[in-house]
Amino acid sequence: MAVSWRRIAVPAAAVGVLVPAALGTHALLSHSDDSGSSPAAIRAAGSPGPDSAPDGTAGASGPEGGAVAAEPSNAPTGPRRSVAVRLSSYDAHGKRAVLKPSAGKTVRTGDVIAAAPNRHAPSGALFKVGKVTGSRDGEVRVTTAPATLSELLGNQKVDQRTALRANELTVKPLSSGVTVQNPGTGQGGGASSTPSGEPGTPAGGSPDASPSTSPSPSAGASSNAPGMRAQLAHPAAGTAGAASGDTLPPGAAKALTTLRLGVNVPLPKDVQATDRSPARLSGEVKFRPELIFQYEKRGGLNLLPQRAAVGLGGSYAYGWQVHGKVRGTADTGQVAVPLAAVTGRHVFWVGPVPVVVSTEVTFTYRFTAGGRIVLDADQRTSGAFAVGAKYDRTNGWQPLHTANQRTKGSTPRVEGAATATARIGARAQVFLYDTAGVGGELSVHLTGRAAAAHGGGAPAWSLSAGYDLKTELMLQLKIFGIQLVDLRTTPFALHDERKLFGHGKLPAA
Repeated sequence: MAVSWRRIAVPAAAVGVLVPAALGTHALLSHSDDSGSSPAAIRAAGSPGPDSAPDGTAGASGPEGGAVAAEPSNAPTGPRRSVAVRLSSYDAHGKRAVLKPSAGKTVRTGDVIAAAPNRHAPSGALFKVGKVTGSRDGEVRVTTAPATLSELLGNQKVDQRTALRANELTVKPLSSGVTVQNPGTGQGGGASSTPSGEPGTPAGGSPDASPSTSPSPSAGASSNAPGMRAQLAHPAAGTAGAASGDTLPPGAAKALTTLRLGVNVPLPKDVQATDRSPARLSGEVKFRPELIFQYEKRGGLNLLPQRAAVGLGGSYAYGWQVHGKVRGTADTGQVAVPLAAVTGRHVFWVGPVPVVVSTEVTFTYRFTAGGRIVLDADQRTSGAFAVGAKYDRTNGWQPLHTANQRTKGSTPRVEGAATATARIGARAQVFLYDTAGVGGELSVHLTGRAAAAHGGGAPAWSLSAGYDLKTELMLQLKIFGIQLVDLRTTPFALHDERKLFGHGKLPAA
């Protein structure tokens, strides 16, 4: 079937396009005779390509309320028409919206609306026109109903993993003494990933993997105030990024952003200073976040996609310093102490259609100890991980969770007869538009264990490092059009712990 196209010459922030029924957004039909163009030809002027991360567009609050209107992909084939619309008002809770179609055009009951982030819908919006309730001054008032990505995208294949950049990230301090610094220049280093969303490792093995990532004891001790300082840093202009199909797109690879959290937090009051340092957990956390989105549906009568995925991945590096002497029991609490909340948002453009994927990551810390122990450790931990969910018609929804980690550093001091564990956690939720989809938590830890001399032998001790990665799937993943039982209580977990240093034989834990 011949498909004709026309370029919609209106600003990207104000454009919306109505897609013909049963075809999805791989085709926009009009009465133009300019046929045979690629889907990119119908993208609004200034709109980004599907594998690009343009400056100032993703995550921005566009004042014009740019949106795309599409007939649902399962609707009977109807007249070929294209309509530019603007989201003038949106009340998700009240299920109401006001749309402004282009002159002489209108929207119909059942049309699917996808909006990029703007002041009316900060997280974007995806809904169906439930009913047209009135019109005035060229604007149409409608009620809204839930819509799915299958109805919006139709027959498409999207496989993206994009690194968030500084203007797509916001850091909110959650502890006293936390400051957010202006973006600066970071180290270079490309990142790679596979199409299935498996995490890649940047060049050098971690974000800014250099010997300087682990602060010296004197550097940590000279911090002006307990707490944390945060910094978003761009890599140098010479950042390398492979251009093959299993890596980040060139536009994203050049924009890799490292989130830096400088940590210098006091340990519980029951923890005393050692002869080397005040009681504290200090150092630096580095994280390069990447959002994962995959959708594929081919022709056929089945309305569900062949496969889909959504999640958060990235690489990280921790420069640890843990110092403390415990005589008794010490615990920051059963609930980890929050350090900072990081929000990120990216728009994956599928032709003219904005698919908005957002994440909220809360960094936390916790210290527990019992008995009598002295711990002085200075280590460097780096790795990569992914949390999320993936779907295919054969296996249904499955967790997307992968991790790898390595730790090295100087020989620690562990003395006494007890166990002490320091953890830094990253609790993440990933959203499609303004709907929660998947959650996960990465908890990285250092554990020191010591035992007194027994039977004339020498005291035994060890320092271990490891991680726990948990993923939970949520009901709201039905936004893909796929029903899902509530799996929040089903454990999907990975665990690893390895001994770094030690002497003697410890009793069983």
